[in-house]
Amino acid sequence: MPTQFRVFIVRHGETEWNRTRRIQGHLDVPLNETGLQQAMLVAEALKDISFARAFSSDLQRASKTAECILKYHPDTALELDGSIRERYMGELQGVVGPSNRPAPSLERTPNLVARALVWYSRSIINYMISMLATGPPMDQPHNILIVSHGGWIMTLLSALQANGLLAFREDVETGQYLNTGVSIIEYTGIRTGRDMGLLVQYSSIDHLEHKDLRRQEANADVLEDR
Repeated sequence: MPTQFRVFIVRHGETEWNRTRRIQGHLDVPLNETGLQQAMLVAEALKDISFARAFSSDLQRASKTAECILKYHPDTALELDGSIRERYMGELQGVVGPSNRPAPSLERTPNLVARALVWYSRSIINYMISMLATGPPMDQPHNILIVSHGGWIMTLLSALQANGLLAFREDVETGQYLNTGVSIIEYTGIRTGRDMGLLVQYSSIDHLEHKDLRRQEANADVLEDR
């Protein structure tokens, strides 16, 4: 059966706080010059993908990255959503990480998992089911863009897999989620909210290869289970 939907999940470009390993959380830190270049390169890499829907965190490091991508897709509206923000880091926001200092208002892992899964079910799964039920016959996959944050994306993918909603193709290797990394989930034969997607690409930065752009291997906003 041919692929019906593809979900492209992109992490935002680099910020100065990424570079200095300062925890951002919900703080609205802009892209730095490297991040803007990364955003333009990932935009060029995705320019031939026709996006039916495009979602972004409402924090500017994500929304600016999404805007760069959608410059090649002027007919696709950008839908900003606070539900796909990075994890709220509470008292750790602004601190150079990693940090084990107490953070009583930190968004706990179960809450972040629930936020990611509820949003994905409501905005992505329900949309796909609706399109199959009421939309015209599909001769090409419908592509959906999500631009978010490293911690949120890694949590989403892990939670989908843990709940039997996502399989990882055998050749896909996981690890750190790099700035402007692109993951792709494919769906075939979807009928209900419990259908499984297939992760066919994880945090690819092929668009940055052979470019003189530094890459942050560590993400201060990704914590051990807390």
